[in-house]
Amino acid sequence: MSTAAESSTRSRTRQAIVEAAATVLSQRPKASLADVAAAAGVGRSTLHRYFPERSDLITALSDESVVRMRQAAADAGLDQGTAVEALRRLVHAFFGLGPWLLFLFNERLLEEEETFLASFETANEPVAGLMLRGQEEGVLDPEASIEWLLRVLWMLVYAGWDAVRDGELPRHSATEFIIRALEHGIVLSR
Repeated sequence: MSTAAESSTRSRTRQAIVEAAATVLSQRPKASLADVAAAAGVGRSTLHRYFPERSDLITALSDESVVRMRQAAADAGLDQGTAVEALRRLVHAFFGLGPWLLFLFNERLLEEEETFLASFETANEPVAGLMLRGQEEGVLDPEASIEWLLRVLWMLVYAGWDAVRDGELPRHSATEFIIRALEHGIVLSR
């Protein structure tokens, strides 16, 4: 096999392991590496060649999650249309990252990982800009901090995916519930 073909095969195998790990660990954060290897269709020794320690796999997953977050925000076109229109597109884009986001929010090792936290914060900057624009347009609470608005957004997206995972909501309904909660809250006006 040529070097380019070997490199391509290695890249596909590594990506298959990372994809499987996102799915498995989003559903069962304490799943073993053997569970991840089985889901990826590789042996444990193959998984360990790519990721000698669990922490190596966690780092790869967190890095890939941030890359996907950045791409989702870019795909949502946050600078197009009104802030509300952009926020709706963003919810749909972020919701498409379901297993990756569930992994991020459930992985306790990341809470103190400074490199990850810095890259997550950088990836969140366009979203923070959207929140500020929403305040300037008068559609988001001007008294709420940007950090609070981001937290609410992330928690609602997480809650939507958690409800889908637990079978409480069908996937196609979850984004609409998230958007309704963002736009109208949970208390009906009287």
